[in-house]
Amino acid sequence: MRRLAGIRLSLWVAVVGAITLYVFFIGLAGISPGEVARLTAVIGLLAVLFVVRNVRVASELADRGGDPLLRRHRNRVRERRGF
Repeated sequence: MRRLAGIRLSLWVAVVGAITLYVFFIGLAGISPGEVARLTAVIGLLAVLFVVRNVRVASELADRGGDPLLRRHRNRVRERRGF
């Protein structure tokens, strides 16, 4: 289970990296997003999926009656960092 969580985290980090690189290169090269419409659609879909995932995780973390394993993990991370 821990390995699957690591793979999932790596996937979301790669998604954020892809979105960031797309925005950077569109701005740097001056290419219109319409010229690369397929890539724009894929990056848009990834951005929507990322936002939906973050909203879902944020609502689970804010809910006091949420997943106790998730709350314990969050507290463990905070204690490790000194919060």
